[in-house]
Amino acid sequence: MTDYQEQLAECQANNKNLFASVGEAGKGFGALHAASVADGVLDTKTKELMSLSISVVERCEGCITQHTAACIKAGASREEFAEAVSVAIMMAGGPATVYGGKALVCFDQLSK
Repeated sequence: MTDYQEQLAECQANNKNLFASVGEAGKGFGALHAASVADGVLDTKTKELMSLSISVVERCEGCITQHTAACIKAGASREEFAEAVSVAIMMAGGPATVYGGKALVCFDQLSK
């Protein structure tokens, strides 16, 4: 079974290295990310749940891990998280059930 705490730390370290290596592009992406998830008409929790759904549809394990951590930090409950996964399944079908299941395991591990 995947250790999502370890995977989260690895993703964060990889991103830090990448963004430092690509200069202004890394700063630009960081600014885009911060602006995109900031509270607005939609709150940060809703935006992170949307990001999680997209991560499941795209089958991006690193994205799932990082957005799961962000959902937890934003105060998402397991029930809200599962509902966001269900939207991904509706949009992507069978493959999303595989990655949605991984996302729930990730949520459970990172919530401890």
